[in-house]
Amino acid sequence: MSVPSCHVCDAEPQEKQRYGESGFEDGDYCPVCYRPTCQHHLATVRFRWHKDRKIDSTKVCIDCKRTYQHRYWDVANRDWIS
Repeated sequence: MSVPSCHVCDAEPQEKQRYGESGFEDGDYCPVCYRPTCQHHLATVRFRWHKDRKIDSTKVCIDCKRTYQHRYWDVANRDWIS
């Protein structure tokens, strides 16, 4: 999914200079904070579904991963691994 900008690149000028708009085409909106994020600032987190105990993963922005905000997202259905 294409995004119009990246909140991490916008907040840090050296990141914007380093990557430019190269990751916008493969970027996505963070499912936790709903902000647009380029592919360079997405991180994979793993979880286990409560219902069937299968392990799955998704991508969230590095800010949500660093601050562990992803662990508070959908806790009714997911057990967080990383």
